[in-house]
Amino acid sequence: MTAFGRLWRRAPLWRTSLFVMVGGLGMATFFPTPTLKKHLPWLPGKALGVSPAPTQSGQGNGSGTPGNSPDSVTAPDPAITQQGGLHLAGRIIPLPVGEWHPILAARTGPHGEISQQILARTSLGVVSGVIVVEASQQPLPPQAVDDLERPCHDDRNYASHIVEKQGAVEECAYIGNAVILPGSPNGSPFVSAGFDRMSTLGFPIPPLMIALGWYHAAVQGTQGVQIEAVETLIAPIEPGSRQLLAPLPVWTKDGIKTNPAAEKFISDVKAWMPGWTDLVRKGFDGKLDANAIPIAPTRDPSAPQAP
Repeated sequence: MTAFGRLWRRAPLWRTSLFVMVGGLGMATFFPTPTLKKHLPWLPGKALGVSPAPTQSGQGNGSGTPGNSPDSVTAPDPAITQQGGLHLAGRIIPLPVGEWHPILAARTGPHGEISQQILARTSLGVVSGVIVVEASQQPLPPQAVDDLERPCHDDRNYASHIVEKQGAVEECAYIGNAVILPGSPNGSPFVSAGFDRMSTLGFPIPPLMIALGWYHAAVQGTQGVQIEAVETLIAPIEPGSRQLLAPLPVWTKDGIKTNPAAEKFISDVKAWMPGWTDLVRKGFDGKLDANAIPIAPTRDPSAPQAP
């Protein structure tokens, strides 16, 4: 018997090490690290953690730049603050009073026609508001607004308002609630991802928020429709606290009638609704000056108190 054979039989630890070494070499060959792949480019595997180069598209705005590819998501620096108005899709979307932090942004649609953004407002360290905006960059097919009014027809809403001008404009607004407890659905995957990022960043989020949704579609020529959706969520909490003004079970359409604090808050939101939706509509119509946005319609019931 050769020396190798005797070693193979009498040294199980060495034998195991040999198996591990050969297996490791195989894994390194087919799944090399970026550094190994750089120095040995002839290896057959693709470097772990390295994404394929973005393919340029000749569609969309015709520029063919990767930045305009559909379904792109970016996570802005949350330390940035914005006030007054947000420029999106060539329009101005007003922001309620306070300092707003960008949380998530995206471009969706077959050719990246739709821009989306989520911002959060903090007051005394607690999230007192979240705004979710979706706006078309260019005309969309008419069927894109087939479900536009669906949220406004929910019987659980505290209030709803629908406007229709046949063949020209569709608009609706509603006031409802959104439970933000861990594991609860928060609307679309984009919205859920936004709340997940806020939690990861350590933003203290109340367990429930009141949502004022505004959805608008307008026909543009014969090519299609332009849309905009602004969902404004405000927290019914004591300033600087995540404590709700009333227990969670109270915040139903009928339940608020049993609690004066909850009923007053919803009444205040209803009173705020006409001025706010009118202001958002002016932004859609290009009738809003970003440097001269009136303060009164932006002061929601959860707005930070002036010092």
